[in-house]
Amino acid sequence: MNPSPLAKRIIGVAALTIAAAVAMPVTGQQPADSAAPAPKSLLPDDFEPAPPRAEVAAPFLLPTSPGAPGTTAGTGPAAANGAPPPLLTAPAATDPAATAEADPFAASVASGRDISVVGPLKPEAGGYGLNTFAGSRGRFLASLANRMTAPIGSRWATITLGRALLSESRVPADIIPGDWVAARTWLLVRMGEIEGAKRLVDSVPIDRYSPALYRVAGQAALAAADVYGLCPIAANGRILSKDPLWDLAVGMCAALQGDDISAADIFDRLAEDESRVDPFDVRLGERVATLAGGAGRAAIIDWNEAPPLTPFRYAVATASGVPVPAETLDKLGPARAGWLVRNPGVDAETRVALLQQAAVLGTMSTDEVVSGVAALTASDTVADSRAGRLRIAFAGGSVADRRAALRAIIASGTGDDRYGALIEAAPAAARLPVSPASADDSADIIAALLTAGDTRTALRWWRIADDAPDAVRARAWALLATGTGGIKATPGDFADWRKATKASDHQAAMLLAALAGLGVADDWDSERDELLPATGNSWTRAIAAAGAGRRTGEVIMLGATGLQGRWQGVPPLHLYHITAALTRVGRGEEARLIAAEAVTRLDSGA
Repeated sequence: MNPSPLAKRIIGVAALTIAAAVAMPVTGQQPADSAAPAPKSLLPDDFEPAPPRAEVAAPFLLPTSPGAPGTTAGTGPAAANGAPPPLLTAPAATDPAATAEADPFAASVASGRDISVVGPLKPEAGGYGLNTFAGSRGRFLASLANRMTAPIGSRWATITLGRALLSESRVPADIIPGDWVAARTWLLVRMGEIEGAKRLVDSVPIDRYSPALYRVAGQAALAAADVYGLCPIAANGRILSKDPLWDLAVGMCAALQGDDISAADIFDRLAEDESRVDPFDVRLGERVATLAGGAGRAAIIDWNEAPPLTPFRYAVATASGVPVPAETLDKLGPARAGWLVRNPGVDAETRVALLQQAAVLGTMSTDEVVSGVAALTASDTVADSRAGRLRIAFAGGSVADRRAALRAIIASGTGDDRYGALIEAAPAAARLPVSPASADDSADIIAALLTAGDTRTALRWWRIADDAPDAVRARAWALLATGTGGIKATPGDFADWRKATKASDHQAAMLLAALAGLGVADDWDSERDELLPATGNSWTRAIAAAGAGRRTGEVIMLGATGLQGRWQGVPPLHLYHITAALTRVGRGEEARLIAAEAVTRLDSGA
């Protein structure tokens, strides 16, 4: 039977996930004022992933907050150590017999599809190509994905990692294709890249799913509040897992498909088993069923009586028109911005407040931020408001008015908020005429343009910044020397920058590390001896080896592990190896944008 109109409305609702973890500094990262002690390794010495676990992702219905009833302390997304538990591991077996046993769907040929090459992002759309993960071990990469604390601390590292994970590419050696897709998808979900995660899952025929991919596909559907997306996988999901999510999904899907009798029977049986299924979850599922059937009265949902929030509760409530209280959303941690901004079930005030944060995370483009502000504040006609300043910055009556509005946008934030303000300002900055009248603002304009990856326009501003006051010129020089490579960089320029900006030892070491990694400061021996350590560890050896082996995807994933947490805690040696390895595998533009981000965010204290 066809879904009812109300069912179709439920199907069409889009929302984002609460399943990701809070980003925290990596063990061994140094304080901001420390110049260069060698960081501890981010990897085990033998680079081997942990043995496979029976479960492949966090349970759908367990509370998400640490220490909540029914959880083990420290396993929630906001756990004190900042690291989520291993949620997905590749199978240890690699021989055909063991593979068939681990993946009962491996022999299926119903779709006729080979998924040894999978991913929705083709090279012409920004993907990194079929050989993105060539030469790497799949189990090792899956282990990196599982251990990674998301969201990543760097906007441009996140964008680069997202492109790699979504690229149409060959499955690396020693991992089942379905499990490799599951590893990629689950990391995307935790990064807040919900649309990308859904596209990746949808690129695999259901008959090619591994048990791991069934579970992660369920997480991705919940993350997108796509209740109907659970329907094609609910029956097999119930066979493969004891999680009551699948029983609830079967009941909701029966209603969405017009089978009210089966849905009522399923929910009646679930309501009688309170030891297994929380009554609140049953009421949410019944609400979907009632709305889909178009008859009866939907269950009353009282969040004051609700147990802790879970992916299921968040997704199903959103899909069925039950708003989640703002105070509950606030507990989701920093990654919530990437999940909530695209969710039409969240109120406009909350979404517009999170636009910049989502962009800082790397899950939203500069143009999307501006479009979001315009769409969500359409009734705001006040000139001295966020929407008003953006309107003037784009189309003010004079260049002076536009420049003043741009300055006000950039000045509206500090720390991470300042970086977010630069992102919001970028599209308007790209439209501002390159003029000596804007010399005092040239460094901020260049910084804004580089947040959007607009290196060509940023470089055009050098002729103005070159004649600006010393501090402005020095900041512009550092940004362009890293972000574009279009101007010279000498030890004298570096010394002038250090003096004019009064940079800390850590800031100086980070800029030197970036320039050295980009191949600019190879012969700056005295500066490198002063600021950069010569020692390394298993992580530095791994990323250097991946770069030498031209293993692009592995370099990108290892680089992301080195940029977890805040920029002040990133050791200069990490930035050096990340930029050097990315440059070596042909991703020089990404290396430069990461380096420019480091300069910008350390300058602002973000």
